Amino acid sequence: MKRLAMGCFVGCLFLAGGARAQSVHPEIVSFQSRERITHLAPGGPNAAREIEVEVGLFDEAGRMVALPGYAVSLVAFDGDPQQRYGIGTLKGMTDSAGRFKGKVLLSDCRTPAILGPTRVHRISNRPEYWDVTYTTARVVANDNGKGQARFVHVCKEIYRGTRP
Repeated sequence: MKRLAMGCFVGCLFLAGGARAQSVHPEIVSFQSRERITHLAPGGPNAAREIEVEVGLFDEAGRMVALPGYAVSLVAFDGDPQQRYGIGTLKGMTDSAGRFKGKVLLSDCRTPAILGPTRVHRISNRPEYWDVTYTTARVVANDNGKGQARFVHVCKEIYRGTRP
């Protein structure tokens, strides 16, 4: 009986939450790349093959909402908002806290506006020099344009040694 009552309670909560779902929108609250790349390309956080993204639900007043089961769709693309070149997607549902976390797998760079190769180096007594090609990129939640995560999509890194 306890399980049945709990199931009804959760189901009623879900239905009540669905009525408020029109005023709720997803926003990207954090993102990062833990890849083994140099992270030396200028212009922001770097990612080459994957980026970890966390999405939260917010109401019209900007408060975080705990709404489980909300469908979230993440789209990553190279280039500016007018010229989109899709490089990855991820779909999922929010948890009981109204959050969704996942990895967006990125394809190769697809935009014709690739920058570089740019010579970069680590600052140290014996610096390592790299030639990096990259482009600007974004991740958008549910294609609503709110809370976009901008990052640098690293296309290629070539090690050049300890001399420029």
